[in-house]
Amino acid sequence: MHFPVDLGNELVSDPNFPKKLEGVLNAIKPEAVYFAPTEGERGVYMVVNIASADMIAGISEPLWQMFKCKLELIPVMVLDDLKKALQNLKK
Repeated sequence: MHFPVDLGNELVSDPNFPKKLEGVLNAIKPEAVYFAPTEGERGVYMVVNIASADMIAGISEPLWQMFKCKLELIPVMVLDDLKKALQNLKK
C-alpha cells in the first residue's frame, strides 16, 4: 500500500498513527511487513496469507477506511503451489 505525500504527512504527524497501524496489522496478521518508499510516496509492503478470496475485503477495507491508502494486491505462489499447478496443467 502507499500513501499520497500530503496524506502521508498528515498520518505521520498524528501521534496515534503508530498505535492505529499496529492495531490494523494485528487484525490482518501479516507474515511480514516492510516500510519503504514507493513511487515517490510512503509505502508499506505486506506478505499476507489469503486462504480464500473472501478474505480480501477483511484485509483491504480497514486499510482503505482508516488510512485512505492505495492498495495493490499481487497473488503469489510458493514452490509447492507451483508444482501442484503444473501437475494440474498436465491433466
